[in-house]
Amino acid sequence: MKTKVHILLLTLLPVVTACNAQRQIHIDTVAVSYYNGITDKNEIIEEYLIKNNSNEDYLTWVSLEPINERTDTELVHDYFKKRKDDFSLIEAMFENILDEQPTIIGYSFIKNIKPGETFSYYISQNETVSNFYQERIVLIKRKEVEQYLRMQIDDKYFYESSSIILTEK
Repeated sequence: MKTKVHILLLTLLPVVTACNAQRQIHIDTVAVSYYNGITDKNEIIEEYLIKNNSNEDYLTWVSLEPINERTDTELVHDYFKKRKDDFSLIEAMFENILDEQPTIIGYSFIKNIKPGETFSYYISQNETVSNFYQERIVLIKRKEVEQYLRMQIDDKYFYESSSIILTEK
């Protein structure tokens, strides 16, 4: 009987571990749709809520291009090291160019979600449901990003509010 119990426990351990790992980050989406008589359009507001249940910081940003099948390393490289116009994000950080600039989605927006915190993307859409932003939202452990960059990101570069509104064309 003890052998059966041990086998059962050993069988369930990976399942319990996998379930626990899946709950480190909880992502919930809620959509509200209504007709706006002023604009004479159907409006859709979608909340993309990220809850950090882990004991590690996570970074989120919005990529200029859909994530598709790119690895975390490729996503970090594209956002921080790939040149957009005259500078890459990491060059702008080193040159202190971002100190007086507003946050720019796709270029300099980074949110650090600490353990126990939540962050919401509110996506405003007209007429039809779209996955434009959902295909571009990146979420990676902060320590993995900083290991790849070989530097710690100063907290002054992180977006401070607990939510942001994104509007589609």
